[in-house]
Amino acid sequence: MPERLPGDEAADMEGAGVSDLVLKTLFEGIQEEIMVVDADLVIRDANPSFLRRLRLPKEQVIGRKCYEVASGFCSEQACRTDVCHLERARKSDQRVEIVNRVFDRRRERMREIVRLVYPVRGQGDASRYFVQITRDETARRQLVRRVKASQRKFRIILETATDAILSLDADQRIIHFNDAACRLFGYSRREVLGKEIGLFIPPQQAEDYHELKRFLSAKRPKHLRRPLSLSALRKGGESFPVEMGISYQLIESEPTYTAILRDISEKRQMEKKLLQNERLAAVGQTVAQVAHEIKNPLMIIGGFSRQIRETLSDEKAVRKLDLIFEEIGRLERLVADLGDFTKQYRLVKKPTDINSLLKEVTGVMSALHPPGKFRFVLEGGAEPLTILCDPDKVKQVLLNIVGNGLEAMGEGGTLKLSARRERRGARIEISDTGRGIPEGDLERIFEPFYTTRHKGLGLGLSICFKLVEAHGGDISVFSHSGQGTTFSIFLPGA
Repeated sequence: MPERLPGDEAADMEGAGVSDLVLKTLFEGIQEEIMVVDADLVIRDANPSFLRRLRLPKEQVIGRKCYEVASGFCSEQACRTDVCHLERARKSDQRVEIVNRVFDRRRERMREIVRLVYPVRGQGDASRYFVQITRDETARRQLVRRVKASQRKFRIILETATDAILSLDADQRIIHFNDAACRLFGYSRREVLGKEIGLFIPPQQAEDYHELKRFLSAKRPKHLRRPLSLSALRKGGESFPVEMGISYQLIESEPTYTAILRDISEKRQMEKKLLQNERLAAVGQTVAQVAHEIKNPLMIIGGFSRQIRETLSDEKAVRKLDLIFEEIGRLERLVADLGDFTKQYRLVKKPTDINSLLKEVTGVMSALHPPGKFRFVLEGGAEPLTILCDPDKVKQVLLNIVGNGLEAMGEGGTLKLSARRERRGARIEISDTGRGIPEGDLERIFEPFYTTRHKGLGLGLSICFKLVEAHGGDISVFSHSGQGTTFSIFLPGA
């Protein structure tokens, strides 16, 4: 043992005095209630906070049993059993923590009281003491419950939202991905968390994409005032349009971006259909007027030409008049087609089996072409699929689309027809393996007089559009150049 130097004992005493002063200050100034009892549960000391709650002077507390002054918390019957937290600490010689719910009569509310009991031993002897610290946790626990309830509510809102919601950290990596985002993009959370948003919002040569990058870099303003129009990618590589709203905020000093994305594919389709309807209405009005103006002069020209022909004996002149009659006939057929396009259709609806109608159409069209040139495939036609529609008008639509498909396949190919029941009606799909339709032509394919064929006036699909529209349905086309074409027709009336 090293030799103690002069002054060490005085230093020890001074250090002990400082420690005692610090402990006394903590004991008397702390807000928690502190009670010290011996092994017989006799109170040996208590701090001012404990005395204030009891409204008793220290002289009336020291030397009494703990259960004699702590009414409402414990009882003599509960002592010496495992119910008593002091007894549990005495038996285990370990720290004990319990939570009591106590009714506060003065404030008429429940209080949540936490008690901590620490076994300690007296200095210089074998006596055991127990320090009980009592803390009122009512406000803190209520706050914790409110925070947890708020978090649960926020999580429920987030996960039941129909729009895709995701959050990015300062490095623009995904830190949250809600259920709607999983459904929209086809990824699980595990696949995207920690990844960059470029996983499904790829770089584009578009102003909105550059605006998004500027916002992520500049971190201002706090949110964009208008939604961004972007192209997104599903897990399988399918591209589709989305609108994105995005905001920026600091959460615990960490930059966080929150983005809300919505699939606007259906909205774009509706906009295209509205534009088509507007074009058809404008063209239809002009066509009706032109057809009316042409009809009467044609009748006069045809009538006079026939009278002149009867008086002629010159064969050359007769042949010229025959050519005039042929051209007049062609113009009359054109006027008749224009009449079909401009007229308001009156439907004669009756229960019709769509599958039977498809079989009838394929039978007619296959008979018009050499055997083996085209392969017709009917899918799902075993059970009747009956809806209320005008079968003649629907058949006219099917014949036109099937005819176009066969022409697109040139020297041969496969034409697939299918029908399935949907919630409010039936959907018919007709697919060919032909040359496809260029993207620039798709937007105009239902316009009157617009055609990519060498023959025809470009009225067939326009009339199909009007016939389907008269049924209250819709018709759309999906195609890629060189990869075939699919027409999808929905007819209500199930």
